[in-house]
Amino acid sequence: MDILNNREIAIALWLLAISIYIFSSSKMAEVRNAFKGVMAALFVRQIMSVLCLMVAYMAIVIYWLSDLGLWNFEQLKNTVFWCVSVGFISLFKLEKIKRDKHFFKHSIIDNLKLLAILQFVVGVYTFTLWVEVLLVPVLVLLGAMLAIAETDRKHHQVKVFLEYCLSSFGLVLIVYTLYMLITNFGEFGKEKTAYDFFVPPLLTLCYLPFVFFMLVYSTYEQVFVRLRFSIQSRFHRYAAKFYAFILFNVRLSLLERWSFQVAKENIESHSDLIDTFKYIFKVRYSEKNPKEVPKEQGWSPYKAKEFLVNEGMSTGFYNKSFEEEWLASSPMEEFSDGIIPDNIAYYVEGSEDVAKVLKLKVNVNDASRTHQACEKLEAMAEALSISSLNLPLSDGMKSAISGCNSYSEKVEDKTIALIVEHWPNHKFNGFDLKLLISSI
Repeated sequence: MDILNNREIAIALWLLAISIYIFSSSKMAEVRNAFKGVMAALFVRQIMSVLCLMVAYMAIVIYWLSDLGLWNFEQLKNTVFWCVSVGFISLFKLEKIKRDKHFFKHSIIDNLKLLAILQFVVGVYTFTLWVEVLLVPVLVLLGAMLAIAETDRKHHQVKVFLEYCLSSFGLVLIVYTLYMLITNFGEFGKEKTAYDFFVPPLLTLCYLPFVFFMLVYSTYEQVFVRLRFSIQSRFHRYAAKFYAFILFNVRLSLLERWSFQVAKENIESHSDLIDTFKYIFKVRYSEKNPKEVPKEQGWSPYKAKEFLVNEGMSTGFYNKSFEEEWLASSPMEEFSDGIIPDNIAYYVEGSEDVAKVLKLKVNVNDASRTHQACEKLEAMAEALSISSLNLPLSDGMKSAISGCNSYSEKVEDKTIALIVEHWPNHKFNGFDLKLLISSI
């Protein structure tokens, strides 16, 4: 049987050639040193323990699938490729997976999409070896150039051209595949092809429980490390771990929220510890059952924090920041080019039950990008005004934003203000723009 197809052989040949050059050329000394550093970091005990645990788990899965007749030895190559491309990589992306609330659902759906099926069918037939050897560096180069072009709007035309080239090649592959299906269907109709199609998605499906377990384990480990600095008493620390596991179990967002709340408190007694858990469940209940807030007082904080969700700006939890002050904020979203891009964030400020100030803040790190920053602020401010006041921005406010001038106006029982603050002695004349909608 053919272990590798022509495309895989071509990739292997190029990797071998590059490896020989790196490990033999005097010009590649720094690359070799960097590679040694990466390997040294990879083979630390903690990482190797996790990888060995993953291999053991997948070995059990493969034995089980083989016993059911869903895996055979011909799938060894696909299984090894899957372990490297999906299994290992997933373990290094746990933090990203944690932030993606729909990761597990998407992991299943992505394997069932028409595009995934099309990619598999197209990959069944390969060109002759010399054609594949020529294609590999060309496609890698095009992909790398496209990735670079996407980072800067100045290269938009180059990006369009590269996308056209890759799309054209994709069309050629589809036409070639259709031709081969008609003239050489026997290659596609083999039993091995069916195994090649369903084994990788099946491995992914069986792997998800392990990923979930590692996600839970790593989150608890991080939280318990933070507790060493948050709670001085060893007894209260052990009690905190026990209560956290019993009360939060696999609800990781609540667990992390609780750990950050503990860091703000001074835990000196058992009742202080219990209060942190009461606080989390109290605010959780408030989020699920938000109180109605009179219009003249402000907004429900749990509704206000969602005002810009459709614009891609979602805040974190609404939490107590000081004595009677509560706050929710979004991550800084970068929206411009350059070494230090400009960014924007959304804040909700108020008391426990009432949001009194909605704030958009733009950090303009280079005055030459002022126009782009003002356009971004105006678009977000328009969306916020409609969501919070059911009114579009006034012409006066739009003019102030486009002109980058401080401005304030009354809209019914609310105040909308634009504050421009220039940073003294900044190399690129940077400044920040704050747009506030408040009931104060």
